[in-house]
Amino acid sequence: MKTIKQLLFLSFFIIIFGEQIQQYLPLIKAPPLRGSFVAPPKPTFSLDNWLNGNYQDSVMKFYEYDISLHVPFVRLRNQIGYSLFDEVKDNGVEEGAQHHLYSTGYINSYMGKDFIGEDKIVDRVTKLAYVQQELKKRNIDLISLIAPGKPSIVPEYLPKKYNLSKITRSNYDAYAEQFDKQKINYIDFKKYFLKLKLTTKHPLFAKLGVHWSGYGATIAADTLINYMQRIRNIKMINHYQISGTSSRIPRDTDHDMAVIMNLINEIPSDTLYYPNLVFVKDRTKTKPNVLIIGDSFVWSWIGFYPYFPNMFDSNSSYWYYNHNLGYTNGKFPENILVSSFNLKKETLHRDFIIIINNESALVNFSNEFIDQMFDMLQKENNPEKNRGSNR
Repeated sequence: MKTIKQLLFLSFFIIIFGEQIQQYLPLIKAPPLRGSFVAPPKPTFSLDNWLNGNYQDSVMKFYEYDISLHVPFVRLRNQIGYSLFDEVKDNGVEEGAQHHLYSTGYINSYMGKDFIGEDKIVDRVTKLAYVQQELKKRNIDLISLIAPGKPSIVPEYLPKKYNLSKITRSNYDAYAEQFDKQKINYIDFKKYFLKLKLTTKHPLFAKLGVHWSGYGATIAADTLINYMQRIRNIKMINHYQISGTSSRIPRDTDHDMAVIMNLINEIPSDTLYYPNLVFVKDRTKTKPNVLIIGDSFVWSWIGFYPYFPNMFDSNSSYWYYNHNLGYTNGKFPENILVSSFNLKKETLHRDFIIIINNESALVNFSNEFIDQMFDMLQKENNPEKNRGSNR
């Protein structure tokens, strides 16, 4: 009993004085926490907050977050939970067989749990077809891309709690059917990746990632570029692979799921393949002006493999979820909302407009961009009936 008391006292002593030492002389170096969380604000004292207990609660949360040992303690807690009890602290991460990591949202989309219904999808694709037709009259090619979710390509490692015999009709099923029926210009990367999986030697999705692997991103980009050249009859600048590297050290988004688990020791990766690309500068070739509206899969073509800055005109832009300006002219602007733009001026001078949604993002296809374009083009085609300025 005496020994236990001594150990408890020693632990308390280490925590209290360890915090002071760490604050002024950092001995424990831990990378910052990753993922989506909001730091609690510094509490503001008021008599009402004091009397109802909110101030005390805010102080506890603020200083718990603000202490210098917060990061290593969180990582230690997560590591103990994962190593001893197979606990994954991040609610969006699920671990399947052989430590393959998945996102709950992507699994639900694969299972058909977020299906929005036939009528909504038919209506959206009908508007999409109209916008595609009207843009073509203005010499602008609209292309829709469906990026695959990891569960669709690697379902064999999904957690056992998911009964794959209960998969129902999904948004992907309905969109692909309507795209064919209404003659939409699109690339179905889910269908293509499932075909490639039968022959490729390299993972199209990394064990620890939720997006397509670096290798998969290059295949998707090359496929898109070939499609763009074909439908517009242009020659874009040459690029080619000079070699490649196989590695068990994941790069960029190839371990994005593992990173947000905030462990001390990251889960070992599978062997991944990273092509080395060369982009040939050639002023005689076309660099089209492109607007991409899409989700996080686009980042793989900007930072991971720089297709966007090398293959497209410098005035091309990426609108992240049609919400904020994610990338343009070699820069990553901050706090520039798409809603502040003049839609007509930002769209009708482009060569291509590309919409990309992964399977999970199809629930909000184009994030209202097609609705906005539909309304704007209808007003332009009927100026007498619809007067007023565009946004």
